[in-house]
This record gives sequence, C-alpha cells and structure tokens, in this order.
Amino acid sequence: MGASGHEASLRVMSLHALEYCERLFYLEEVEEIRVADARVFAGRTLHEEIDKEEADGPSQRFVLESETLGLHGEVDAMRRRDGRWLPYEHKRGRSRREGDEHASAWPSDRLQIGAYAMLLEEASSESIPEGRLRYHADNVTVRVPIDEALRADVRAAIVRARELRAHIERPPVTSNERLCGRCSLAPVCLPEEERLAKDETHEATRLVSKDDDRQALHVMTHGARVGRSAEELVVTSREGDESRVPSRRTRHVVVHGGAQITTQALHLCAERDVGVSWVTTGGRFIGSMSAAGPMVQRRVRQYRALSDEAFALGLARRLVAAKLEGQLRFVLRATRGEGERHADVDRAIASMRRGVQRAQETATIEELLGYEGEGAAAFDMETLAW
Repeated sequence: MGASGHEASLRVMSLHALEYCERLFYLEEVEEIRVADARVFAGRTLHEEIDKEEADGPSQRFVLESETLGLHGEVDAMRRRDGRWLPYEHKRGRSRREGDEHASAWPSDRLQIGAYAMLLEEASSESIPEGRLRYHADNVTVRVPIDEALRADVRAAIVRARELRAHIERPPVTSNERLCGRCSLAPVCLPEEERLAKDETHEATRLVSKDDDRQALHVMTHGARVGRSAEELVVTSREGDESRVPSRRTRHVVVHGGAQITTQALHLCAERDVGVSWVTTGGRFIGSMSAAGPMVQRRVRQYRALSDEAFALGLARRLVAAKLEGQLRFVLRATRGEGERHADVDRAIASMRRGVQRAQETATIEELLGYEGEGAAAFDMETLAW
C-alpha cells in the first residue's frame, strides 16, 4: 500500500484547482460538480489545434500515475532536451506579470507542472530539471525549475487536498473576488450570494452574463412528446405540430401530466446539464432527473441542518408563510375589479391574512400545521362565492 493508503488517487488538475480556490477544488473533486463554460471549450480547442499543428519538434503525451504520491494525470506534451525529459503544459491565457518584470508562471500552473514533473521522475527514474509552460495569449514560454521548494509545495497540496476530501462542509468563498469572475463554477458556487448574506453593504457583481441565462420549458399539453433533433429539444403535439427549443437555452424541462419525453431527449438533457422534472396535471411533484454527480456531502449537510429543531421550525415558518401569501395574492388578484366582494370571499381573505401573520410567529410545528390547514380551507374554491 502506497502513501495514499486506500484513498482514491487525485487528478493533477485537481491540484491546479486547489491552488486557484479551495472551494472550486471541493465542488469539482468532492461533490463532483463540473461545468464546461466558454473558457473550458476554448482550452479544449487549443489542445486539439496543438495536436494537429505541433511545430516545436515531436512530442509525446502520456498518462502518468503514482501510487506513492496518490496522483494521476495526462501531461500535454513531453520532449527530450539535452538527453532529459521535460514536461510541457499549454495555457490559453497570459503569463503572470507584475509591473515591468519578466513573464512568470501563475501559482496554480507552477504547482501543476511540478506535479507532472514528479510523476515523470518516478515513471522514468530520471531527474527532471525543469518544466515549461506555454502561454499562448502572449506567446511566451516560462521555464519552471523543479526544485525542492516546488516538490514540497506539491506534497503540501496533496495533504491539503486529502484533508478537504474528508470534510463534509464546503470551504468558505475565496476573499479574492477577481477569481470568481473567471471561474466556470461561479453559477454553482454562488459566491456573491454568500458574501451578500454576510455583508449587506457588499455590492453584488453579476457573474453570469445575460447571454448565459436559460429558461424553463414546461410541456403541459396532454399527449405531447419531447424528442431530440441534433442539439435541439423538439416538442410535438398529438396533432403533429412541432416546436423547437435549443438545449443551450434550456435550464429545466418540466413534463406535466400525460406529456412524455424520449430517451434520446433525456440523453441530451443529461449531456447539457438540463434538469428534467415530472409533475401531475394538478401540479403535484413526482420526481426529477439531474445530470450532476453525487451530492453526498450536500445531503449530509441538509439532514444535519434539519435535525436542528430551531432551524427546521424557522424554515417551515418561511415555507408556510410563503404558501399562504401566494394563495392570498391569487385570491386578491382574481377578485380585483369586481366591485363589492361576497361576504364569504372577505372572510376567506381575512382568514388567510391572519394565517400569514400567525405562521411567522408560531412557536411549534403543530401550530404551524394548523395555520396551514386553515389557509388551505379558506382557499378552497368551493368555499368562495365568486
């Protein structure tokens, strides 16, 4: 058994994420949430172009793994220089510069190339003197010495990564807000929301552009079918009429009542991280599908929070009050402009208003259930004389 014990091997890319932001590492490697945004796709395209048009001599790509380090990964390129192997990594962005200083490697890139060098040393039984990082945005190659300081940083990062994998709680949001604007997982991490929750004076910055906003697709017609055509969701009615919706513009598909969705459409939704939910004609939730990975840590946090009676009561108060307020608003809108309301309607409205107020002040779950029941009875359309 190696130094990593029975723990699963870490990806070298996970150390890159760890150095960038511990919360990013946790979301990707522990909760297995990964989002491919425009930057990720641009990086993949760059590597495909490099594979086709390599101009700096022949290169070899290898998958490297070490049981001793508990690491594995695929280095972009490996070349022989002066009789020794050197690992190369290609980066789409710019190198790090401070003032008029020469180009240098970003800390996360430095750690990544150091990890590849240590894997290569173990695989080849040769000493690796340096690694090289090619930054394509400013056409610069940075040489990174593989010294004892870098090796120590890599080992420390591995230890920290294992510590985080053993935690149930997510690490806090980074204090460096500039990192969030370039992070593909910002829509999942919700850093601005967490900062706002802690500091009401904090000015929120939009992290997701309006072009990335996606809509929910509700399929409510009985007998309608959701199918797939290339990258589009195709909704076909029983009469044969079609409506096409691009999957990239869809956040969630809600299938109501007797509507259906094909296996091919489900595959597309899973590939594009589009959630799917099924509800009855009356709106009762049946089940849902999500393309996200295991959420064990999230479930543990949820159950732990709900086992706290004070927290559970506070959450229940907000839910019931919101439900009663929604019913009240509906009745007020429905009876607006009808002149004098029927006495039964006025009594129902007064009852729902009392329910909203009492739900926010109740001291027990039992009382709260009673107020919710009273509100439901008042909302019952059979008791309202329209």
